[in-house]
Amino acid sequence: MRRAAIALLVAGWGATLWLAPFSNERVNDLFVYRSFAEPVLHGGLPYRDVFFEYPPLAAPVIALPGVVGTGAEAFRWAFAGWTLLMAVAVVLLCGALAARTGGSARRALFAAALMPLACGAMVRTHFDLAPAALVLAALLLIVSERPRLGLAVLGAGVATKGFPLVVAPVALAWLAARGERRAAVDGALACAAVVAAVTLAAVAVSADGFADAVRYQVDRPVQVESVPASVLLGLDAAGLGEARSVNSHRSDGLVHPADGAVSGAFLAALLGAVALLSLAAARTARDRGAERNVVLASLAAVLAFAALGRVLSPQFLIWTVPLAALAFAWRMHALAAAVAGAIVLTQLEFPARYFDVVAREPFAVWLVAARNAALLVALGLALWELAPSALRREQKLLDRRGVPAVVRLDQHRV
Repeated sequence: MRRAAIALLVAGWGATLWLAPFSNERVNDLFVYRSFAEPVLHGGLPYRDVFFEYPPLAAPVIALPGVVGTGAEAFRWAFAGWTLLMAVAVVLLCGALAARTGGSARRALFAAALMPLACGAMVRTHFDLAPAALVLAALLLIVSERPRLGLAVLGAGVATKGFPLVVAPVALAWLAARGERRAAVDGALACAAVVAAVTLAAVAVSADGFADAVRYQVDRPVQVESVPASVLLGLDAAGLGEARSVNSHRSDGLVHPADGAVSGAFLAALLGAVALLSLAAARTARDRGAERNVVLASLAAVLAFAALGRVLSPQFLIWTVPLAALAFAWRMHALAAAVAGAIVLTQLEFPARYFDVVAREPFAVWLVAARNAALLVALGLALWELAPSALRREQKLLDRRGVPAVVRLDQHRV
């Protein structure tokens, strides 16, 4: 089963290299990565000698393929092989998590193995599979009763690309509600210690360079493909202020008189979503299906980070692949379809129609808006799946079918 899923994954990877439209890499980050890897492999240090916009642990992930070569073709092939290894890890971790949480490992493995066909070439031209794999590894450790190590691994994910931070409050709330307060405290300290150690090392290399990287991210304008950008374009279309296009921070953004207020509202929505997901995980921590629910809530928090942030680069959809695969494994078909739909719509837009989005061609803009709507629908469906009413309905359905109450709720979807 695992071998067949990996074979499917490898075949899909081949499609992203040789078969249109999956192979379209008109817009990618390989040049940026290669420009970073070459001086680093010749002794330069991130932040001090080479500008670096990402968290510190992203540096080795990006630079390692350059060992094969930093020429355009050599680096392209090396990075494709490197990301394929990370994709294999994601597929296997999805299968292991599905098995651990009462879902179908087969469904999870094969659904995750479809990622290159769903995402296209961006899955091998960005390093986002690395933090995604770390999130999955952390969750597997947490639900396997190794929470301290799991949260330390989560800290490594945060030090690679930031977004795994939203998983921490969900996991900690779940542990505390289970009566494992000591494990929650120790895990929080382990996560913080990993992030602090890596950050201090970066600051020791160059405090100014690291501060520049932080400012670079904080100062980014609303990115043109984000949900807040869809709102700003809607305001512009309604005559409520002009949304001006700006090119900065290696991306295309929007400036609008209301961009601060809109970004602030979405940040509040993100914090609220993470709080709701943490409460949902805590509320069900002692119920049947608790392990499934903490994984669902954690991956939904990652989805919320992508959907509600002011930056939504296409590669962020890679983070949502595990949620789609595991929702399919748990037979949450509406949720799986919504996430998968958002991923496929992203491939239809990026990179083929990306410059049409920047130029505000109506079809491309509406395509992005549809993708953004699918993400919001998926977030709503994830919250619905964690709602007490949904859980009660599921248990009543089992009762009507004569399934004993002692059967684990997370196994009801076989």
